[in-house]
Amino acid sequence: MGVKIKAFGHFVGDKILGNSELAERYGITEDWIIERTGIEERRYFTEGAVSDMIVKAALDCFAKSAVSVEDIDCVIVATMTPDYYCPSTAAVVHKKLGTNNAWGFDIMAACSGYIYAVQLASALIETKAYKTILVCGADMMSSCIDPFDRKTVLVLGDGAGVTLLQYSATENNILDTVCKLDSTYAMDVNMMVGGSCTPVTNENIQEGNHYLRFGSKRIFEHGVELMDRVIKEIMIKNNLGFDDIDYIVTHQSNKRMIEAVAEKFGLPVEKFIINIEHIGNTSAGSVPIAISEALTTGKLKGNERLLLAAIGAGFTYGASLINLNMN
Repeated sequence: MGVKIKAFGHFVGDKILGNSELAERYGITEDWIIERTGIEERRYFTEGAVSDMIVKAALDCFAKSAVSVEDIDCVIVATMTPDYYCPSTAAVVHKKLGTNNAWGFDIMAACSGYIYAVQLASALIETKAYKTILVCGADMMSSCIDPFDRKTVLVLGDGAGVTLLQYSATENNILDTVCKLDSTYAMDVNMMVGGSCTPVTNENIQEGNHYLRFGSKRIFEHGVELMDRVIKEIMIKNNLGFDDIDYIVTHQSNKRMIEAVAEKFGLPVEKFIINIEHIGNTSAGSVPIAISEALTTGKLKGNERLLLAAIGAGFTYGASLINLNMN
């Protein structure tokens, strides 16, 4: 008994925000941006909300499988940029897709949201109460960033990645998942206004306190430390070495952070699937988008063992070992 990965799908915005425009906006050079982020351009979605990106990614996913919307038992949406605070984005996706036989819910684990969602979906499938689950990781980061805050604007983009997971009596593609939370520096990445602690007021909006902020210089170092920690844990737990892994797919936070993780483990950067250069950091969408894109381009053949890892605000972090068997 296990969980079968049926298909991946993805969608990214079609508006391109390049380094030349940002260099002019902030009075810096394009080389300065590349040196610190490794990003050349970001994709923005301008024709709807995060649910619309998820629907486009889901339709891409359905087109690659024999699964239909009527087969879906549950829709899980991992996002920190929901369409609304109420109703859930899962409910909006449910209506737009027509997954009338499914229930669904949102989770908010920021950039680790997809891995958290995979863990939840796998556990639900293993109960045998649910056969087919649509796991969605998506964020429209352009909707929550201050255009004059270069810390966020230089790295963040919009996109959605989805995965169809299904019960299998003979196969298991989700080998193990580890989800963690380290709240020591929970407020280092924050959106302070809009919740019950600090409701929206005209003054808060005028001061820009409703935007996402990177509030500490230690985010980079702490992120690398947590990624290092969770990768080691899942590898030791499963008695694996890096020779047993075909590719590592980390959250596409910052290309320099991915390179720092590679250096920590003494691995060539070619061991990592990286697509942040032309998309930007899409938060919960980044891991499934990277996998789906690599399958589309042929970089992944569909028979690899992958190690997934992510860190996000809070700090959430997690890792998953999966076997692709999609041929």
